[in-house]
Amino acid sequence: MWPTSEEWLHATDRQGRWVKTAPRSLLMAEIREYSRQHGEAPMALPVVHIILMTREGQLRLVQRGDKPENPYMWDKAVGGHVVWQDPALPLSAFEANVHKEMAEEIGLHKIEIAANPLDFIERLHGGGVDLQQQVLLRMIDYDPWQGVMVQVKAGQPWVKRLNVAVYAGFYEGPMQFVDGEAIATCSVDPHALRAALIENPWRYSDGLRVVIQRYLPLLLVGTQQERVAKQTGPVKRDNLERVYE
Repeated sequence: MWPTSEEWLHATDRQGRWVKTAPRSLLMAEIREYSRQHGEAPMALPVVHIILMTREGQLRLVQRGDKPENPYMWDKAVGGHVVWQDPALPLSAFEANVHKEMAEEIGLHKIEIAANPLDFIERLHGGGVDLQQQVLLRMIDYDPWQGVMVQVKAGQPWVKRLNVAVYAGFYEGPMQFVDGEAIATCSVDPHALRAALIENPWRYSDGLRVVIQRYLPLLLVGTQQERVAKQTGPVKRDNLERVYE
């Protein structure tokens, strides 16, 4: 029988349409087995990804804990599966789970999600958001079929498909590691990280590679790096070795 205490997820197809609903562990096992046999996932699971920056243009990473997936790798700030009653998974489902995951993983409760890019910029420059105490986000992408390669402690890597809403924004205050998903944090120059992902890919989750490849220009909107790049060209690489000391 399916365990009643476990999270139930709505799996979806390439277009984000409902396929089935089942406990998370059973869906993950089915997708993992299929992927290892066929090199592709048969369905996607709904998730939110939250990317945090500083106004200086530093990307805030967290180091994952001793987890079954991507253990001890550096990753984006927050991510998690979307748990929601309605299998249609409206936008409100993703936004509610942004608040849930931010609180559970890094202890943040004061979160503002802008309605659109103009609203985001107006809030950012309006002076009403204290980035030491509050998180300011906007949705930058929705992809019902985003693929990532999952590394595991034992066994072969496998392809996971995500029905993902991606949020990005600013926060400059402390993080509290609440549920063991993350154990450390650092801030890095995203341009330097792009090179490090090629040189030392085993240190990072594949999802972080996707973040840099797809969203780097969007992440720099509103940062000091955006203003510098417009005036002087690309930002120089930083030395990332301090992250691993």
